[in-house]
Amino acid sequence: MKRNDSRLLAGLILFVIGAAVLAYGIVTYNNEKASLGGALQKLFTGSSPAEQQAVIEIIAGGAVALVGLILIITRRGRRRR
Repeated sequence: MKRNDSRLLAGLILFVIGAAVLAYGIVTYNNEKASLGGALQKLFTGSSPAEQQAVIEIIAGGAVALVGLILIITRRGRRRR
């Protein structure tokens, strides 16, 4: 397996995992904002732990997906003719 092939495979895996975590975080965040329990907890305590966790998932998923995308797009190494 060539180095570029392994970079492409690693990039694809990271991109898919990052996109899945990002989507899960967005869905969780939206569900938490729409729930009555989350709204009441945020009203009394000022923050909801589930909402904070969802924001962390969104940021982490976006970062991992971005790294995967960079690995997919960039090609390092010299091509031999």
